[in-house]
Amino acid sequence: MPPADRLSRHDWVFLQRGWRDHLAEPLGRDEEAPVAHWIAKGRPLVVARRREDDAPDLLRLGLAQPGKRRIGVTLPSRAVELRRRPPLLLDVVEFGAPFWPEAMRDLSALIAQAAPDTRVFGSFAWRFFASDAAEAYVTPASDIDLLLRPEQGRSLRGLVASLEGFAERHAAPRLDGEIALPGGDFISWREYAARPRLILVKGASNASLRAIEDIDRLLAARAA
Repeated sequence: MPPADRLSRHDWVFLQRGWRDHLAEPLGRDEEAPVAHWIAKGRPLVVARRREDDAPDLLRLGLAQPGKRRIGVTLPSRAVELRRRPPLLLDVVEFGAPFWPEAMRDLSALIAQAAPDTRVFGSFAWRFFASDAAEAYVTPASDIDLLLRPEQGRSLRGLVASLEGFAERHAAPRLDGEIALPGGDFISWREYAARPRLILVKGASNASLRAIEDIDRLLAARAA
């Protein structure tokens, strides 16, 4: 199992059966039952942002319930049994089809051609891992949070332009999300598209502003 510093935000982890014995922080009275119920169904938790003073082996995980309630679970990485990457967008577009059929067909075709490895986090990922339509993670008000990991830095601007074109054609759903940078940091793809002089970079435990030119160089190095 990868140590805590090898797990990235938006990764998903399945916990060992004795996960309660590893808790680094106690769960509240109204928190343990929903967490235990979720894990008992064989479902993973999502890796969240660490704190700067966290021990190297400590993980902060999250459970989001329908309606946006979030519960934090803190434990060492040795309590993790299995790691999963975020689900592929092409595996979850069906969840939006009841609300936006034409938009989902358009988005599916766009991603299949331009970046089939595009993944998702947020409500569509929770719906995927819940595997239960009765748990209303995706609603008509949901965004689609895309996780872009372009292996070709040169192709990123073209992909972002395509996503902006989708937004011009469809009022809903709103596309949001992040670009994964080499080294494990993330930036908003919408902010990157706006080409600001400085851009917010979200790290594993902190956030900072960096020059857009630095980000371009990182992505160009990936393409080299």
